[in-house]
Amino acid sequence: MQARYLIDGTAHDVVATRGGDGSVQLRRGQRSLRISREALPDGRWRVTVDGRSRTVHLAAGADAVFVHADGLGAVQVERQTLSHATGGAAGGASNLLSAPMPGVVIAVHVAAGEQVRAGQALMVIESMKLETTLTSPRDARVKTVHHAAGASFALKAALITLEDA
Repeated sequence: MQARYLIDGTAHDVVATRGGDGSVQLRRGQRSLRISREALPDGRWRVTVDGRSRTVHLAAGADAVFVHADGLGAVQVERQTLSHATGGAAGGASNLLSAPMPGVVIAVHVAAGEQVRAGQALMVIESMKLETTLTSPRDARVKTVHHAAGASFALKAALITLEDA
């Protein structure tokens, strides 16, 4: 199965094949990775990539998963359909940053009209007792900040809208 994943705003096109043991083989260009996961009794997951394991927290929403690893912070992974991935804003990045799960806005680092760079921190949210920093997927201008610090939001709620700079 061919798919596109946005990992912290960077697109990765991969071919995924499920193994008989439940593992997944991901191929991106010439590189191939074998990935498996195991649920742990304390609610965390053990994720193994090519034989190297790391224990992580997963916070899943309808369209994205936040992977929280001790010492590494959070990484947002969003799966896109290829038809959706090829359209939209510059480089296929979306103009809308939406909530991957319900939560509360902890901090807002930008305002409407402000120019932002790819990777710049825009907002900090908290969900399931885990803080996540939302970053800009590309160079852009902030069109709208939909929620102020302290505001609660629902799954898939619009958090920040970007526009071409």
